[in-house]
Amino acid sequence: MSKQYKKLQNKLHPKAVKQEPKYKEGKDYLLLIMIAITFVLTFVGWEHFDNTNRAMYFLLTLSLTLTYLYRHGNFSEKIKAYVNAASMGSIGLAVALFLINLYYQFFG
Repeated sequence: MSKQYKKLQNKLHPKAVKQEPKYKEGKDYLLLIMIAITFVLTFVGWEHFDNTNRAMYFLLTLSLTLTYLYRHGNFSEKIKAYVNAASMGSIGLAVALFLINLYYQFFG
């Protein structure tokens, strides 16, 4: 009898499911500072840079901005995957341009 009563109670008043605490997003002040620094360096040094350096700093700023959007944007999972891939791709291209620039400066 008590088992049936418990089953009936569970059907009428189901137990609350424990919800995991939601991930609390940080403010990412360091990331915002790095975006600002790379933007200012790109803007100030534009006349002094060659095309490789311009592209490298632009891609670095783009990558940092996309990383910030990935962390704080309200996008679907599919869009977040594209933003993350674009961020990784742009940082990869920036590193490749940096290595090319080093090669031409010291060995070319």
